Amino acid sequence: MMDHDQLQFDLRQAASVRMLKSPHAPLMVSFLYRAFKYEQHAAVPYATLLDRLETALEALNERHPGLYPLSAAAYLKQWSDDEHQLIRIIVRGSDDATTVELTAEAERALGWVEDLYRREFVGTESRFLSIFQLLEEIAVRSSEDVEQRLAQLAQERAAIEAEMTRIRETGRVEALTSTQIRERFLQAGEVARQLLRDFAAVEQNFRAIARNVQEQQLHPEARKGSVVGYVLDADEALHASDQGQSFYAFWEFLTVPDQQDALRHLLDQVYELPALSDLAPSHPLLYRMTPALLEAGEKIVQSNHRLAEQLRRLLNDRALAESRRVRELIDAIKRHAARLADAPLPEGAVLVLEGAPAINLPLERPLWEPNVATVFTAQPQVMGELDTEMRIDALYRQFYVDEQKLQQRIETLLARQPSCTLAEVLVAYPAEKGLAEVIAYLSLASRDPRHSIEDEFTDLITLPTTPELAERELAVPRVTFRSAYAS
Repeated sequence: MMDHDQLQFDLRQAASVRMLKSPHAPLMVSFLYRAFKYEQHAAVPYATLLDRLETALEALNERHPGLYPLSAAAYLKQWSDDEHQLIRIIVRGSDDATTVELTAEAERALGWVEDLYRREFVGTESRFLSIFQLLEEIAVRSSEDVEQRLAQLAQERAAIEAEMTRIRETGRVEALTSTQIRERFLQAGEVARQLLRDFAAVEQNFRAIARNVQEQQLHPEARKGSVVGYVLDADEALHASDQGQSFYAFWEFLTVPDQQDALRHLLDQVYELPALSDLAPSHPLLYRMTPALLEAGEKIVQSNHRLAEQLRRLLNDRALAESRRVRELIDAIKRHAARLADAPLPEGAVLVLEGAPAINLPLERPLWEPNVATVFTAQPQVMGELDTEMRIDALYRQFYVDEQKLQQRIETLLARQPSCTLAEVLVAYPAEKGLAEVIAYLSLASRDPRHSIEDEFTDLITLPTTPELAERELAVPRVTFRSAYAS
């Protein structure tokens, strides 16, 4: 509900509104849109963005002398300050690693400007059908009545069978017209554009939690338990919220390789349609959608990981502070004892022990006895002459299991799927070093909290044939390796 006083405050304070009211709005909107949205980049290297802005300012000042007097670096710094809040400059140790991202306010402002421009045409049929299908899905899938759901499925099956019969009898398929295809294609692009804009708002929520953790940690009366409790409660609330549940369900769907392949296949089919031959080249967003969504989603997942890392540092800092405090107390006790070393003892009891004392008499200890010498009567059997064909150099052969190489194999599989078992790893990469390599995999899994070893389940693995041994099958505990981005 829009309240007058609240709107008056928001329109004055919102960074997205101030951006559009700024005299430099044409520069900010046009440059940021081309740098980030036109090619759908979630982050751009700072050096690249600086070079592009210098080129743009030079061209604009040639046409409009003195219109933009500041340097490119000054504008980027200005756009990232607390007053503008349009970009976020992330420094990671070197200029090459410094990147720039759009804030949620800038995403919102760019979206408003996009909506100002005239569309190719306003599609009403596809939008109404989308509304109808969403309402139908809500009505159909909201009920848990088994009989009602079976009746609905039977009705759908009857409609599908009737359409199949009609196609067989007539030999014709009712396809979408060229207008309907173009209308649905543009609507899909608009939904994808809105989806990418919404990612910035989700990331902003994660950043708000991390910022609150920092503020609580700096509070002089902050306690470790209260800060940790806040982090866990906030993270749980974010995951349980409608926005969190929707995002993680989407992320799980998108990170499945089969889903990515199916989406890529659909896009190839759509972009090759003759009805879109003139429209598709100027609307590449859907084709770039999957990598753009993965890049934007990974930023949100990494924000969550940074929150966990910040919590770990908080616990370590608190533990170090407590250890330092204990050492200070011990030193104070020692100094106090040194001052009292020459003072006379007070009269009366200095120390009172509760309970009876434990008495250990020296004579209660057993006497020493000499060790009994061990005598061997059996003599080793004499071995015959060594067979000249026998090879004993195998006793001196040593090999090395490269754990880094094994880790690379695991990461290669996890790049294609969110998790994999040890059995799957050994199918893709047979154990060249035998049992020692299997033990190395188990060691890697035990040291990384992402992975798990389940003793209650077992998997059969096969060790390949070697010059010394035939192929063998082993039963090992189920080992599951998980990607850092798996939910």
